[in-house]
Parts: sequence; structure tokens; C-alpha cells
Amino acid sequence: MFCKTCGRLLVPKKTEFGKWMSCPNGHAQPELVQKSETHQSQSLDKMKRIEVLEDEHPLAVYDHICKKCGHPKAELIEMQPSYSDEDSTLKMKCPKCGNVEKLEGKTR
Repeated sequence: MFCKTCGRLLVPKKTEFGKWMSCPNGHAQPELVQKSETHQSQSLDKMKRIEVLEDEHPLAVYDHICKKCGHPKAELIEMQPSYSDEDSTLKMKCPKCGNVEKLEGKTR
């Protein structure tokens, strides 16, 4: 890009509005939009709540029959080991009654 007034090559310049191309002789470049950008941030206090509709839990997608109530779906909970030589613990939680069952052995 070249200066419209003197024809010199424009160089990058850091201003309070950000980085812009400017003339080394100080000529203004009217074609370049040099406005500061305003950013609005949203409050993190306004969280969207997940609601359970018609007895369906959004995380209960795994096929597992509950031993307590017989519900066919369950939520998988993986607990990481505290030491590197241990396996992770897998548990299935029933969305209907809240019963938690530990899975035995390796499942992968």
C-alpha cells in the first residue's frame, strides 16, 4: 500500500487504536478506517440451566440396565486414578433413581 499524498510505501505503526498502516511523512490516510473497536463482555453469572424434560436426562445415553429400578439407560462417570499405575474407575449412574454401580474389570 502506498500513501495517497506522497506515494511512499506505508509502514505498520502501533497506535492507541491498534496496528495501522501509516505514511512515514505523517500524511493522513482517509480511506483507512482507524476507529477503536469496542468489545462487550457478558457476565458469567447468567448461566443457562439444563432442564430434564419428560424423565429424560441428556447425559444418560449408554445402554445399561439399572439393578435397582430397571431403567435401560445410564450416565457414564469416569474417575481418574490417583497414581499412574492404576486403572481409571468407571461407574454408571441411573438418571431415574440415582443409583450408582461400579463396573468391574476392564471395559475398553
